[in-house]
Amino acid sequence: MSRISEEVSIPKATVQGIIKRIKESESPLPERPKGAPKKMNDRDLRRLETITRREPFASYDKINVEIKLHRIDICRATLIHYLRQIGFGSYFAAHKPRLTEVYKKKRLRWAKERVHWTTEQWRGVVWSDELRFTVEGNDKGVRVLRKVGERYKKDHIVETTKWVFIDGNVDQTAYVNILASKFHPWFTKLCEKEDRDFIFQEDGASCHTGAYTTWWKNTHSIKRFDYWPAQSPDLNPIDHIWHSLEALISDKRACINNVDDLRACLEVARNDISIDLATRLVGSMPDRCRAVIEAKGGATRF
Repeated sequence: MSRISEEVSIPKATVQGIIKRIKESESPLPERPKGAPKKMNDRDLRRLETITRREPFASYDKINVEIKLHRIDICRATLIHYLRQIGFGSYFAAHKPRLTEVYKKKRLRWAKERVHWTTEQWRGVVWSDELRFTVEGNDKGVRVLRKVGERYKKDHIVETTKWVFIDGNVDQTAYVNILASKFHPWFTKLCEKEDRDFIFQEDGASCHTGAYTTWWKNTHSIKRFDYWPAQSPDLNPIDHIWHSLEALISDKRACINNVDDLRACLEVARNDISIDLATRLVGSMPDRCRAVIEAKGGATRF
């Protein structure tokens, strides 16, 4: 041992330590520090997953309160670490319309009736929709704790319900005035230019389906779907346009100070929507119908 110490120029005590380690662990290197003991064992992690599954919209702080009831005292950062370890992350929740069984049946029927439509048939539809834009910007919504691939699970969706129109006073008379002054002249020219009849799609809002509105559209020979399933934005390709518009004006938000600024930005953004995007969205209709059929009328990824 003394000879080894002299040849490698290290203290004798160090040589003794190395030899001892080789005998005990078959390695001359010291063991790596084990670090602090784990705060949560496998049983605790299963309990954490159960709590998170039960309340996916709960905040980290609320889950921490729940976990402390089981005598597990960890800080917020440690909680997030363990949630990630078992596969959970915090995401913006998907917003999907509230679907009753009646709504699901009508959605399923509508999709089955049109799942085999050709691209040319879908091109013969004029789609309509509406959305509220605000000067402050659209709220991205609540967050949900879930695993990858679970975005559209029923327990992770924020269900939405339509309540009022944008300004709260769009009745049948106002709607017909819009159709007569803006829509009908354009629609007539489109039919003449393409030398074909088009279907005008509308949702089931009361001002769209009331007696006066229906009479006016019948009088002007405006062809429509025989019915439209309620709460079905995923069956309307134009719904995706709203996300594109919001994205196009997002970098101009700092310059939007009032309604006039917002309207001007939206008009510019509207003109920047590409024909290719519109074509791809209309081309997605067979996939949308199939998705509704696979979901048995329930919510889809669209």
